[in-house]
Amino acid sequence: MIKELKLVNFRNFKEKIINNFEIENFIIWENWKWKTNILEALSQLWNNSITKLNLDDLVNLWEDYFFIEIKDENDNKYSFYYSKKDNKKNYLINNKKSTKKEFREFAHSCVIFSPIMMNMIYLSPTLRRDFLDDTLKSSYHEYEKLLKDYKKIIKSRNSTLKAIHENKIKENEIIFWDKKFIEIAWEIYKYRFKFIKFLEESIINTKEYFGNKVENITFEYKTKIDRNDIENSIKFYLEKNFKRDIILGRTHIWPHVDDFEIKTDWVSLIHYASRWETKSIIIYLKLLEGIFIEKKTGKKPILIIDDLLSELDENHKDMLLKKINYYQTFISNIYEQENTFYIKI
Repeated sequence: MIKELKLVNFRNFKEKIINNFEIENFIIWENWKWKTNILEALSQLWNNSITKLNLDDLVNLWEDYFFIEIKDENDNKYSFYYSKKDNKKNYLINNKKSTKKEFREFAHSCVIFSPIMMNMIYLSPTLRRDFLDDTLKSSYHEYEKLLKDYKKIIKSRNSTLKAIHENKIKENEIIFWDKKFIEIAWEIYKYRFKFIKFLEESIINTKEYFGNKVENITFEYKTKIDRNDIENSIKFYLEKNFKRDIILGRTHIWPHVDDFEIKTDWVSLIHYASRWETKSIIIYLKLLEGIFIEKKTGKKPILIIDDLLSELDENHKDMLLKKINYYQTFISNIYEQENTFYIKI
């Protein structure tokens, strides 16, 4: 559990130490940006972000570096230093330099609840894919690198397709990149399907939030591959659509274009669900994210809730707050509740 947070040159904070954190921590401040900046600092330590800003934009306006440090209940210190002058990142454990991998293995992960997640079902499939990939990056330290390598291979394959279309190289040049694509896409799917299987088996429990008015709830992953024969189905689809890919200059299939939907009584939430029903399921999805991360890492993630309670009615506030008391939570919203630790910044 986090007991203390230290910020140096981070956003609006020149130097700030906040200590004596408890299980539930409500951050109180007149300016909402200051509260969000505290939560952003916490999320940065766990390879995540609320604001999605570049690291340069997180450095105090008049400085060229920032420093974030937390101390846990055993007085262990985990620190992250970034210099925008030379784009340098340093990870430290108990004041000693560490690799990023070692740092992630020691530190806890975080699950972020924010208003934008309320649009996960309605808006772009990108938000839904990000939900899957962010959870997997927090659950498996190697997945982040795998995802980066996958994107590089996609880029190289697309460049090769364009060169073939422009008659700069021969068609057989694609064989090398097809092989690389199949290998790494197969690796991505091995991880994805672990999380997807967990969601498929767990989503049924959301029925309790619908007062037994819903008979069936399903999580359905939308992909063109055969889950029982990943490698061969990718290979077949690449060969079948090779000419189309050459004309368009893009790879149109798989992990980067897959999607998912949730259905209640066999009808997609996107098409008919009320805002109330959608909020209930999205909150539960994020709670499942935390459970999955804990199962795979052996550590409880911290929960970061940024201005989400203002989006929720009283029923949803109660539902969320009752479910999260198992985890250490940081909330940037005022909500009266007994036995809650309020932090005045």
